[in-house]
Amino acid sequence: MSVKILATADLHLGRTASAVPENADECSTKFTWQRMVDWCVRNNIDVLLLAGDVVDEDNRFFEAVGPLQSGFDRLKNAGIEVFLIAGNHDHNVLSQVAGNNQYDHVHMLGAGGDWEIQTHSVNNIEIQFMGWSFPQKYVTEEPVRALHNLKPDPNHFTIGLLHGEVNVPDSKYAPLGLDRLKELPVDAWILGHIHKPVEFQEKDPYIAYTGTPHALNSGEPGLHGPLLLEVEGKQDMLIKRIPLSPVRYETLNIDVSKAEDEESFRNMVSSGLLDHGRGYIQELENVAYLVYDIEFTGQSPYTRQIYTWSRELKDYTTELETGTRVLVRKVLNHVQPEVQNLEELAQNESPAGKLANTILAIQKGDSTPFLDELIKEWYIQVNRIDSASAYHPMRMENRLRQKTAKEAREYILEECNRLLGVLLAQQQK
Repeated sequence: MSVKILATADLHLGRTASAVPENADECSTKFTWQRMVDWCVRNNIDVLLLAGDVVDEDNRFFEAVGPLQSGFDRLKNAGIEVFLIAGNHDHNVLSQVAGNNQYDHVHMLGAGGDWEIQTHSVNNIEIQFMGWSFPQKYVTEEPVRALHNLKPDPNHFTIGLLHGEVNVPDSKYAPLGLDRLKELPVDAWILGHIHKPVEFQEKDPYIAYTGTPHALNSGEPGLHGPLLLEVEGKQDMLIKRIPLSPVRYETLNIDVSKAEDEESFRNMVSSGLLDHGRGYIQELENVAYLVYDIEFTGQSPYTRQIYTWSRELKDYTTELETGTRVLVRKVLNHVQPEVQNLEELAQNESPAGKLANTILAIQKGDSTPFLDELIKEWYIQVNRIDSASAYHPMRMENRLRQKTAKEAREYILEECNRLLGVLLAQQQK
């Protein structure tokens, strides 16, 4: 017999996924919470672990508390124990729901920043759950340094729950040294804070960020879902990811060099998206929305037309055999005009030469005075747009674009390619 444990973190109850229909039930993290609870009940899970940021923020409390309590009630009725810790987002919210002794099967570990260990027995197997919770929003000291007074029984399997940043010594979100985690008498570390799943070590001890079970934006691509741990003894644990996220984000590069008209361009895009999506077909059973960022590449005499055709893709949608809807979130147009020698053109003092020189600089990761001025102006214009009153609700939701040099260069590259295509087309007339 084994102990079946489902482990996750960073659910952020109260938030919704971006770039999917806002009225869709699947876009809300409470949908995935309910799905996880259902999965636990159906699959006879013994313990559910939550490694922080279960609730998004203070102002999400009333939106999150109902679904959270309802899930706790169902888990209690199924005889499933819950062990959890608070992260930086829910440091003073989670205790209001989980730490007030309302649920005798829900155990909040390490409240107030003091390490705590509890032992739970299932099928005659003793497992120790050890955890530390954020006492306030920012923690600059490494939590593990305060662990020396807590000594788990070396004869029992021990799972540690932590929320923080691995190998970021100056982090204000509980810096965690990977080497220090490896040295401690713990068999598995379940970590929260980073939304992308990351496995640092497979065993002795197992160390991993579970990632968020509900992908929230394009910065969290790939497969998402909780981890299933099956513990049979001190040295025996099987690990499997359970794909429960209803949203999945991916990036796709499409070479459109051979597109000669809008119909052939559309066929390339449609077949490219469908073929790529079908490559994940075994992982899409629970995915309602597969959301793509597309990057168009290649060389073409139709750069100006491709720019126009690609703008219509924001409304693109299709459906896979699983019922998964395929959507396009963002299009990057890096198609270059057909130029015999871009390096040679860049030596020209003409406007076309200046554009060619800027394209080459961006591709090589270099800078030029002209490119620096363009990036500076990009920041000014983006800040002006984002500060408009119409975007106030998005600022409150932290959903505005990330204003980075990388994004500035991508935008400028797209515009330079488009403008160079227009200039070269005019020269051919």
